[in-house]
Amino acid sequence: MTGQPLPLRVAMQIPEVINEMTETLAKYGGTVERSALDDGLRRCWAEAEPETRACVLLTLAWSAQGDDIPLSDDTAGVYADDFGKYVEAFEGDSEAWHGKSFPMMPLPGTAGTLASSLGFDREETDLTLKTALLLKTSIYRDPTRMPSPNR
Repeated sequence: MTGQPLPLRVAMQIPEVINEMTETLAKYGGTVERSALDDGLRRCWAEAEPETRACVLLTLAWSAQGDDIPLSDDTAGVYADDFGKYVEAFEGDSEAWHGKSFPMMPLPGTAGTLASSLGFDREETDLTLKTALLLKTSIYRDPTRMPSPNR
């Protein structure tokens, strides 16, 4: 996939990463802490383009709106809670949340800035993965819902 233009790589990686998260959560009974330690998922997340990680975070936050994001007494929990607050305060539709150029940068708004900052942090990929898993957990619990920029 590395020979593909960046926009296409990112667009293709987003569902791959989200599916890997779903499968890993299922493997560990929906447990974020255990899923976050899975070597395959950690590698998938770390090897994804930074733009992909940013878009996944933003999409999961949008898809989790109105749900209870699991609590976690660490930095990942703080970031997940911030995303939850941003999406609850947001007054617009999915296109406004994601931006017209999604999945390309820049991502709009405060949530877009946070998603981009976390997505491009190559030193803390385990932290950002756990943040994404916290956002994904509420969606995981309802198998009829899939993360989508159009939810």
